[in-house]
Amino acid sequence: MNTAQLQEFVFAGSTVKPRSREVTTARILARLRRRGLVAETPRLIGGPGGGSARQVHHLTDAGFRFVRTLDPAMRNERPPARSSLFIEHALMTADVALAFHRSARAQAGHALAEWAPEWQAAERLGSFKVIPDGHLVYATDEWELHAFVEIDLGSERPSRFARKIAAYLEVYREDAWRKELASWPIVLTITPDAARVAALRRATEDALRLEGQGLDAVTGIEFDFAALADVTGDAGPLGRIWHVAGRPGVHALAPPNSLETAELDGAGRAG
Repeated sequence: MNTAQLQEFVFAGSTVKPRSREVTTARILARLRRRGLVAETPRLIGGPGGGSARQVHHLTDAGFRFVRTLDPAMRNERPPARSSLFIEHALMTADVALAFHRSARAQAGHALAEWAPEWQAAERLGSFKVIPDGHLVYATDEWELHAFVEIDLGSERPSRFARKIAAYLEVYREDAWRKELASWPIVLTITPDAARVAALRRATEDALRLEGQGLDAVTGIEFDFAALADVTGDAGPLGRIWHVAGRPGVHALAPPNSLETAELDGAGRAG
């Protein structure tokens, strides 16, 4: 995470003033660095997560080992390689997770009940043929959303993304995921911009046709796409911002008859 993301994660919903947040976060990070648990990367300029200079903080090997003592489920995991591409991917993932946290805090009865990392998401699929970047559960008093998350930096050809869609369909048909999941989650892909949204949606629709599934032939499987600026913007991830493979227009994640969707319609957002 970068410093701003850490501040929001630690102090979200608190009444601590901005300057106090900065000072306290800096002190926490300084203590963790002295203990050898956290280190900083060089400043990164630009990238899909924002345009300002950002100091990025990551766990050291010692920090990763310490975290594994806190979470036994991580005992077999190894620290990831820290390439510049990995850092940008991690920052964009954090932006998306924080957007869902922000949405939940803004509405009574809402909660981001779970955000599982990629290795747990793959385990729940019962296959490593495709590895989502995360698995989230967003819960309200009325409904629950289960979704796999794909973070796309725009660095791969759409044809390679289409192969990932084919892998999702293969895993879906194998049914091993039913041992861990009650139903198949929506697959949410977040991209850097609207042009990439359109390109990946077309690639997905082509993949569905090539797989012989048709756009509506598989009950309970859905691929949604949105640009990062829309997910983190005023409408938030529950807003009518999602482009769905095989369906015209833009859509909200909330069910059609839910209170949230009714409020979106009442606010006059585009449908």
